[in-house]
Amino acid sequence: MQRQWLVASLAGAAVTMAATLLALYGCGGGGGPLRPPTPATPPSPSAEFVALLPEGQRNATFVGTERCASCHQNFHNKWAQSRHAQVNVGCERCHGPGSEHVKAPSKNNILTYPNITRSVVCGQCHGPQFDEFRRSAHAEMVGELADANFVSANPRLYVAVCYRCHSAPFRMELVDEPLSEGVSPDQIDAQIAALSNDQLLAYLPVSHETATCATCHTAHSVKPRYARFNTDTAPVAPGTPPKLHTTFNHTCATCHNGRGANPSDQALQTGTARPNMHESNQFNMLMGIGGVESDAGGQDPSLPMSMRRMAHAEAPEQCVHCHMPDYRHTFTVSYDKGCAPCHTPADAAARAGAVKDEIQLALFALRTRLRSWAQQTFGDPDLWDYTALIAELGKTAPPQGQVPIQVKRARHNYYFILRDASFGVHNASYTRHLLTIANRQLDTIGVPRIAPQVVSRLSRRDIQAVLRSDLQRLRQAMRWTQ
Repeated sequence: MQRQWLVASLAGAAVTMAATLLALYGCGGGGGPLRPPTPATPPSPSAEFVALLPEGQRNATFVGTERCASCHQNFHNKWAQSRHAQVNVGCERCHGPGSEHVKAPSKNNILTYPNITRSVVCGQCHGPQFDEFRRSAHAEMVGELADANFVSANPRLYVAVCYRCHSAPFRMELVDEPLSEGVSPDQIDAQIAALSNDQLLAYLPVSHETATCATCHTAHSVKPRYARFNTDTAPVAPGTPPKLHTTFNHTCATCHNGRGANPSDQALQTGTARPNMHESNQFNMLMGIGGVESDAGGQDPSLPMSMRRMAHAEAPEQCVHCHMPDYRHTFTVSYDKGCAPCHTPADAAARAGAVKDEIQLALFALRTRLRSWAQQTFGDPDLWDYTALIAELGKTAPPQGQVPIQVKRARHNYYFILRDASFGVHNASYTRHLLTIANRQLDTIGVPRIAPQVVSRLSRRDIQAVLRSDLQRLRQAMRWTQ
């Protein structure tokens, strides 16, 4: 039996509007409480929604969608063509009763930014999707970016840049909605840059979710906000600034990209504190862009497409095809449906397991070679790494001028593969090529290869633990938490 998402409880300031909301809120406006709440029972979506309403709206009554259209004609026109209009889900289902707002229009008497972006607004009706979403990482904030002490130390970075992908209300109000209205990336960037530190920090206490329903779906036209398939990599190419890679026309890759990941020798020589790709470079890996591709360094425009991309890059809807089978909102891949029709569940599981084992083993072997070089050169196997990661170990990094470009190229590819975290599943061809280039770089400076039987004697669990440790240390060096 399909679950109904209705009001379970109204108390305190909400009592005055209880009768109206009990009658009208929920899917289609019918029904009543499923059961009384208990201290152990989370509030219902409708009760959560009521709690979001500003104080000036608590005594409001409903006025109807046509009354909203008298001022908000543009939004009304979009809504009128939507599925919501067809099933009579109007403005006040999401924004709350509007009588007080009609009397004296203000942000203080209608549900608008920032709380209108909360997923529970949609969760009143879209219960199964809401349940799934709440189990996803998108429903949470990155720990450091919810820490007032951390964020307030540099709001022009942690809010003005990081919140473009790590705060649902910030992104929705300042990036997504302006883009939908035709505002250019340059204008969006300028508008964000013009905000004062106090204005930026105002988004901190109201940011509860990294992404939300409206991040991917336009609220008024009820359509996907961005394309689900896009092979144009120019906006996420090496060296691109935030104004481009955070406005990329792709539902997932507008955030799940390398954020300007740059394999050029110049970037590797000047950026020695930490890897220059963000821990979100999945689309770059999928499309085969951002690693050191050539023996001479940097990108290789002549790299055959068969080595750059796999069939995954051409799958219908790309990320959605595998990560959202049946439009599952946990965004987790399952072999039963996510890999169909190309693979049976057994075939998908076998292939994924084999390629992950292969790449993890090869990464560990590459890491072992880098440690061997550092031991021979500096007398310490940890000194091959980026300076901030060495500092996390309580050690002092050597002058980076003493680290040859071949090592810098190899460690870039090591972390590019590690941060993608699919270990070849997204793009086995490109992953293997990056490993080949990294190993050839070390060949040129005389670092001995590691015999396969030496590495293969280690358990997969031990190898995975080492790789996870490197990734965690990198997160700490970047000042991210899990």
